[in-house]
This record gives sequence, structure tokens and C-alpha cells, in this order.
Amino acid sequence: MPRRARKLLEHRSYHITHRCHDRKFLLKFIRDRRRYLGLLRQMTRRYKVEVLGYMVTSNHVHLLLWARDPAEISEGLRFLQGTAAQRYNRRKERGGSYWSGRYKSTLIQDGVHLGRCMFYIDLNMVRNGQVGHPREWIGSSYAETAGKRKRCLIVNRDLLIRKTGHGSEKEFTEWYERTLEDKIKAGELSRESFWTESLAVGDREWVKGIAGRIHVGSKELSKTETSSSGKSLKVREEAASYFIKGGKRANQSLSRYL
Repeated sequence: MPRRARKLLEHRSYHITHRCHDRKFLLKFIRDRRRYLGLLRQMTRRYKVEVLGYMVTSNHVHLLLWARDPAEISEGLRFLQGTAAQRYNRRKERGGSYWSGRYKSTLIQDGVHLGRCMFYIDLNMVRNGQVGHPREWIGSSYAETAGKRKRCLIVNRDLLIRKTGHGSEKEFTEWYERTLEDKIKAGELSRESFWTESLAVGDREWVKGIAGRIHVGSKELSKTETSSSGKSLKVREEAASYFIKGGKRANQSLSRYL
């Protein structure tokens, strides 16, 4: 990837998704999800990668990450996903693939759009009908994001508060809890594939800027069909989210760099 495009990826937030091989439920047991989270915490100590959120489901993971240098994300994920697979296979005395191909990565603009992505991730298991609230799923970053967990932290909450555009911890916590409740009550739980299948999600000008500077393959700019966040976000929710989907070559290029 050209240096110009590489600079574009610095100081950015990324939504990472990775499925277990053949969609198998290799993370269905709580102990296995906890082991994965232990490795995620190790990753933050070994590499200059900040975790803004996570959701470890029974057969796939969502990670909301930030890094000054995208190469750190690449190295961190190589450690995390590789170690998780090796240790699982060793414990279970199994062979073969643990993960399904390479993980997917989507650039997320800070502010409104990062908040929307965060809620989409947090509500995953509610959307799937497994729980009624994220707090009930062991493998969710809810307790950290809400400020309820004080030890063995993985999420950089201070950074998350800044990146979502909030001025104080109190303001963020009230907004986060209220919005989660509002979205659950309103049934705003539709699957929105653009969060995982796009090159980038943000406002129109930001996404157009990304599109103009990643010169690989075909690209298509689209507007999201829903606000994806509810009235409780007030001013922060006035701007619509746009996303850009690239051709196979474009998606592979960005994913390969990360």
C-alpha cells in the first residue's frame, strides 16, 4: 500500500470481526470466552493497541480498536487470534482451522459514528435473542464501558469517552446507559451488515475522502437506511452515517494491511 494510503490509516478506530471456522460454536463455553478475553488483555500490554469495546459471542468476535500505527493492530491481532487458536486446539486435542479465513476490518470515524458502531457491537447478543441486556452476556464489554468494572480492565474508557465526543465520564455514562435502554425498548436491533462489510463508515465528506485516497478496485458510496441510535443521542445523532463498499480487490488490500 502506498505511503499516502498508509498515513490515512494512522490514528484511526477500527471495527474488527472474525468468525470461527465453518461458523462452529468454538466459544460457546464461558471458560473459553474468558480465556480469549485474557489474551485480549495481554495484547493491550504487548502492543500499542487500545481496545474501545468488544463482544465475544459463541462463534465470532467483534473488537473495536484504536491505534496510532495500524501495523500495531496487525501484530496484535496476529498474537491474539493465533494464540487463541493454538491454545484451544492444544486443550481440545484437535487439528485444523480455528478461524474462518482472515478477519474483516472497517474504518470507523470518531464521534457519532463510533458511538453507533459501539452500540451495534454491544447489542449483538440481544439482537440474537440470547439475552435481554448486554450485562447478561459474559464476553461483553458492557461492564467496562458502563464503568461498573474496576479491575482487570481491557477497555481504555478514557479514550472511548473522548473518541465518542463526550466531555466527562458522568455525561458519557448517563448517555450510554440511557441509549442502550432506549434502543432495547424501541427494538432497534436490526442487523446492519455495513458495519462489518464496508471499508469505512462515517459522515459523507469523511467517507468520500477515504474513497478518494484508497486507489484500489471499485468503490461504492451509500447512505445507511436508519439512524441506528435513537433520539437519546440528541445533537450527536443529527448527521447520517455513510459507508463505502469496495470491490474484492479494495477490501482485500485494506484487510491485508491490517
